[in-house]
Amino acid sequence: MGKYLSTLGYNPNILLEKYRKLFVSKTRKIWNMHIGGDIPCDEFLLHPDIHSRLLASMRGELGVGIQYYRELEKEYHQFREEGFFYDASEKITGTNIALTLDFKNPDINKHAHPEHQKQGISIGFGEQTPQDWRNLFKKSFDILHSVSPGCMSEIDSMIKKIIPFGVSVGVHNSGSYSEAIGHLLMSYPTGMSHPELALLEAILHEYNHNKINLIMQTEVLILNDSREIYYSPYRPDARHIHGIYLGLHAIAGVYWVIWNAHSTGIYSLSPQWQEKAVLYVLKNGLSLQILDRYAKLTPLGQEILEEMRAVHRECLLYIKQSHISYDIIEHAQQKLKSHHQDVVESQPKLVS
Repeated sequence: MGKYLSTLGYNPNILLEKYRKLFVSKTRKIWNMHIGGDIPCDEFLLHPDIHSRLLASMRGELGVGIQYYRELEKEYHQFREEGFFYDASEKITGTNIALTLDFKNPDINKHAHPEHQKQGISIGFGEQTPQDWRNLFKKSFDILHSVSPGCMSEIDSMIKKIIPFGVSVGVHNSGSYSEAIGHLLMSYPTGMSHPELALLEAILHEYNHNKINLIMQTEVLILNDSREIYYSPYRPDARHIHGIYLGLHAIAGVYWVIWNAHSTGIYSLSPQWQEKAVLYVLKNGLSLQILDRYAKLTPLGQEILEEMRAVHRECLLYIKQSHISYDIIEHAQQKLKSHHQDVVESQPKLVS
């Protein structure tokens, strides 16, 4: 991926490891200040069930914080005796990732995505059996491992739990939380072709959010006023620059994997998937233009943007190598044009 230190998972991830250590240092200080005694090891503090409550204790009411401290102290004593306990049957085959309903995030009642409240999504396996879920995840992870063993290894190291989010029809639903790094919430997609690809798309999207959330625990990337709103190629409404930046970071890497898989013959895309994948690469290109024009970034924020640009250029190369039909490309271009017109007409306060 050129000279850039990878925050998207396709090179040895020096930058990510640096911010993992900074995040551990942050959580260690909170522990030392409010709980004291022996300081837990990195494995314990990096677990999302642990650090999500530590971070929540710093922004909640005093009584809630004390409750979390007591819980965490007790769990640390248990961890030292037994380690983290997972039923082996919960693990997705070939990974260290548990598929489980055990979700201790203190923000569980907050929706992880703007659409979830409308759709009434709740945690559960739905009509599919837990084994059905694990089988589908294995298919998705097998594709990823074929494209990028390094990315698969990194996900296996960083993600501790996937929380079932019910069965979805025609779409996938997914979510993650900025202060629970290592949790992914995923639906089981049905009513569509290639559900394993739709699930892989969701996994990578939320995983990339996890990584940028990790960095933003200790670093500022974007300096724009969040009250200013701009056209977002990804949403039916306007968004601030933060949303466009985070959207591009989540999505650019997804389509790097998908186009790599198609162009190398690892996984053949149907015409419908080809059009969708072209459309999102076009959206990424337009997002880069918007960010180049309006984003006020720190040096690290700019460095990560340049990596996104490098990923986008490789996607364009993969599309060229794949000899996608002109009709598919033209249809995708028209969809993006119509989307832009609809959003601009409905949002009179957009920055122009």
